[in-house]
Amino acid sequence: MKVGRYLLLMIICAIIGGFIGALIGTFDSISRYTDLLSHMTLSHNDLIIVCVVASIINLALTLVLFLVQRNALKYKRQTEQVLDEQKADHYEKKANLKHISSNLIHSIQILVSLVAMLVVVVSNNSESTIFISMIPYLITVIPSLMIGFFVRKFDPRYPKQGEERYTEKILELMDDGERHITLVSMFKTYHINLLLIIIGGMLLGLFSLITGINQTAGLFILIILFIYNAFGYTLKVRKFYK
Repeated sequence: MKVGRYLLLMIICAIIGGFIGALIGTFDSISRYTDLLSHMTLSHNDLIIVCVVASIINLALTLVLFLVQRNALKYKRQTEQVLDEQKADHYEKKANLKHISSNLIHSIQILVSLVAMLVVVVSNNSESTIFISMIPYLITVIPSLMIGFFVRKFDPRYPKQGEERYTEKILELMDDGERHITLVSMFKTYHINLLLIIIGGMLLGLFSLITGINQTAGLFILIILFIYNAFGYTLKVRKFYK
């Protein structure tokens, strides 16, 4: 099993190395592509339409979020009302799935806002359009508040947002199985996230060197994210061994 994992890791590294090598070997092609991308400018009205569509999608998803949260609370109440243990477990599972779905919906809303912002940035349009692109982000404030109130209704034991030892208190609410699944998922996500930050920094640096477009701000942000993820995690773990 370990040999298989090592072979898989070697294949992934070979693919990444080959991709970077191919990227370095195509300076002229990337430069032409970047020039083409820089001239793909949408009109002001087109960008307004993009932002309006993104805002409508986020509003529709907010309504979906409300319905999902309402169903989650309904299943949670049924869990407490039924006497049959098997039925209670069934409703508990449905309630937890709805709870997870509410977080996914909010993540999709943020992704929609990011895509709308990307379209505006690529189009190299005016500052007024950039302001309009913030509207989908502002709409996501509503579901953020909804989720904050929802988790407290879903389980009154949940700590308040920003409360001291917030993460530890949430983990204490879980049973051993839930805690194991959560920690394993987060640990895997942490390592993949760290790898993506490293690859992203390398590709962004190569892109800057190849095209001559200054990417200092992007690299600086990736470096900060790397420092926070790598050193933050390591130092927190190290603290418990002192």
